[in-house]
Amino acid sequence: MAIFRRSKTTEAAPVPRAVTAAAMPMSGPGVVKADRARTQKSNVDWQREAWYYFDVIGELRGPLVWIANAVSQADVHATALDPDTGKPTGPSEDPRASAAAAQVLGGPARRGGLLKVLALCWQVPGEAWLIVRAGTGGRPDEWIVLPPSKVKAKGSGEQATWQYTDPRTGAEQLLEPSARLFRVWSPHPADYIQADSAVRPALPICREIEKASQNIAARLDSRLSSAGLLALASDLDFPAGEHETSAMAFMDELLAAAEVGIKQPGTAAAVVPLVFNAPSEMIASGGAAQFIDTATEFVASVVDLRDNALSRLAATLDMPKDVAEGTQGEANHWSAWQVEESTYKIFIEPLLKEIGDAITEQWFRPALIAMGMDKDQANRFELGWDTTAIVARPDDTENLRDLHDRLLISDDYMRDENGIPEDAKPSQEEYTRRFFERAATTAPSILSDPNVAKAIGLEVAVAPAAAGVAGEIEGGELEPSPPAASNALPERAEPEPEQVPDGLVAAAEVLARQALSYAGGRLLTNQNRGQFKDVERHELYQHIRPTDPASLVKVEFADGVAKAYSMDPKRLQVALDVYVTHLLAKGVPEDSDLLRRTLRLVRP
Repeated sequence: MAIFRRSKTTEAAPVPRAVTAAAMPMSGPGVVKADRARTQKSNVDWQREAWYYFDVIGELRGPLVWIANAVSQADVHATALDPDTGKPTGPSEDPRASAAAAQVLGGPARRGGLLKVLALCWQVPGEAWLIVRAGTGGRPDEWIVLPPSKVKAKGSGEQATWQYTDPRTGAEQLLEPSARLFRVWSPHPADYIQADSAVRPALPICREIEKASQNIAARLDSRLSSAGLLALASDLDFPAGEHETSAMAFMDELLAAAEVGIKQPGTAAAVVPLVFNAPSEMIASGGAAQFIDTATEFVASVVDLRDNALSRLAATLDMPKDVAEGTQGEANHWSAWQVEESTYKIFIEPLLKEIGDAITEQWFRPALIAMGMDKDQANRFELGWDTTAIVARPDDTENLRDLHDRLLISDDYMRDENGIPEDAKPSQEEYTRRFFERAATTAPSILSDPNVAKAIGLEVAVAPAAAGVAGEIEGGELEPSPPAASNALPERAEPEPEQVPDGLVAAAEVLARQALSYAGGRLLTNQNRGQFKDVERHELYQHIRPTDPASLVKVEFADGVAKAYSMDPKRLQVALDVYVTHLLAKGVPEDSDLLRRTLRLVRP
C-alpha cells in the first residue's frame, strides 16, 4: 500500500549520527540552482563518454556488471540503532519498521533489478535518481531508478517542475506532486555537488583501448595491410590478351587463381602453381616479382599496447584486479560468482552503505513517521543489508568435521553450518543402526550378537556352538532351532544374566574412545600443541596428565546403545563415566577387560 498517502511530510527527519551518503531531496528552495550547477557541460560530457565506453568495451562492461550482479543479491531489513552509540544492533522486530523495509526498492520482486541499476549508475556516471510514486487502490509504492541524463528540471522558483523518462515506455513524464524524487551520488572530493565514479579516471585508458581495437580491426579489414604489395617486372613474357601489358595480364591471372583456391580449397586447382616465363637473368636475381610487406614495427606492437592498456584499466577500476581482468574464476571454481570477505568489505560494502544511508534519510524514516512514529522513534532505525548470498564464506568443512569428531560442536551446529535442514536429522532408530554399522567395520565380531544384528536389521544365522546350541535371528527375535538329532550332544545352559555381550563391550569402547578424544582436545594448549603431533587424540591423556580428570569427562550417545541392549541409559552412562574417569586419572591405556567388568556391574 502507499505509505505516504496519509502524510504531508516531504522532508526527511534529522538523523542522530553522521550520514555518509550524498543524497538530496529534489524539492524546496535552491534545488533547481544546485541541479543546474550539477549539470554543467563538462560534467555531462564525461558521463556521456563513460556510458559510451560501457557500451563498446567489453573488458570495461564485464567487471562492472559483475559487481552490480553481486550487489543485486543483497537483501534489506530494518536495523535498530543503539541509543548510546548509534551503532546497528541487528535486525529489528518492530512491525512497522519491518513493513516499511519490506517495500524498499519495490519489494523482493523488483529489488534485485533496481539494485543492479543503482550499482551500475554508481560506477559509471557516479549518480542515480530514485523516484517513489505513491501507490493507489491499495497497491504498494512504485520505485524507479534512473541515470542522471533521464531526469531534468523545468522552470524555476515556485514554478519549477521535474520531468523524467519512463523506463518502460521511453516517454517523457512530469513528476507527480505526490511522488518523492531524490538524487544519490558519489561526491567528487574537490567539488561535492559534482559526481565522481570509478570509470571517470579510466576514460583516457578507454580511449587508448578503443583506438587500438579500431586499428586492429582496420588492419584485419584492409587488403593492403594484410596482403602487402606484389611488384611485377614489366618485361615478363606472359600473354597480354586483352590487357595492355603482360604484367597486367599476369596480375589478373594471379587473382583468378587465388579466387579458385579460396572457393575450391580441396581441388588440384588450389595447389597447382601458376606458370609464367621470365628472362633467366631476371629469375636468377629475384627480380621477376617482389613482395613488399607494408607492416611496420608500430603496427606489430598495437596488440601489446592494447594489452597494456587493459592491464592499466584493471588497476584503475574500483574493484579487485582479478575481477577487473575476468580471472577471478580461475582460482575459485563453483563459487566464482561470489566474493571473498575482503572484497566485500573494501569494494561492495561501502556502495551498499551509501545506498542504504540515502534511502534511510530520504524515504525510510519519513515513511516511519507517516506510519505513526515520532521523529525520535524513527531516528532509532536505519536500513541494513543481509549479504549472505554475496559473501563466499571460507570452506571450513575440514575444521568443522575435526571439531565434530572431537565432540567440541553439536550435531545441530554441524548441520546448520553446512546448510542441512532440520528434517534431515536421522531418527533415533536410524542413528542406532548407523552407529552399530560403523562399529561393525572395526569389530566385525559384534555381528554375532543378536542385539547388534537386530539394531542393524540383518538376518544372521548363528553357527552351532560347541555345546550344540543353535539359533537363528528372524524378524529381530531369537527363535529356537529344530530339535537336534538323537546323537547330538546335550544342549548347553543359557548364559548367566551377568554375562556382558561382546557387542555391548565394542559399542562402549567406541563411546569411551570418543570421550577420550574430547578430553585430549581439551588438554591441548597453545604451548603444547606442537609437541604431540604424532600422538592420537584419544591417547593424549597418557602424555598430558590432567589436573581435574572428572571435568574432562563427556560421554555422549549412550542412550542409543542402552536401548539396543535393553539397559537403563542412566546406569550405562554412570558406568562409562566411571571407566573414562579412571583412565584419565591413572593415565593407563584402554582396557577391554576392565570395561567389561564395569559394565557387568550395571547389567540387569
